[in-house]
Amino acid sequence: QDKLAKEEQNSTLNLQKLNSQWRALLREAKGKELRQDIEILKQTFARVMDCKDSVIKSLVKDLEEAEEQHARALGSHLHNMDQLLQLQRCRLRCLEEGYSAQLQALVTEFEAERYKTGQG
Repeated sequence: QDKLAKEEQNSTLNLQKLNSQWRALLREAKGKELRQDIEILKQTFARVMDCKDSVIKSLVKDLEEAEEQHARALGSHLHNMDQLLQLQRCRLRCLEEGYSAQLQALVTEFEAERYKTGQG
């Protein structure tokens, strides 16, 4: 009876030891697997980050080029507007001079006619 109880106790103890060792082996294997997964994820993340950094740098470069192009276009537009304004002022001055000359001619003609009619 004692022997049987002792044998059952040893059997239970041995089973617990085996389960404990088995769990340790499984934990070690799972840990190794998880470390490999983490390493793969780190490499993938680094690749994705490099890709995104490259895209960001490309977009920044494109944005700088677009800003330079906009500045050149704005400068050219302002220069053209200044030239158009100068041309318009010159045309206006010419028209004003022509108007003044015609007005002076009409005033002179009117005065001459009034002088003639006043003498006649």
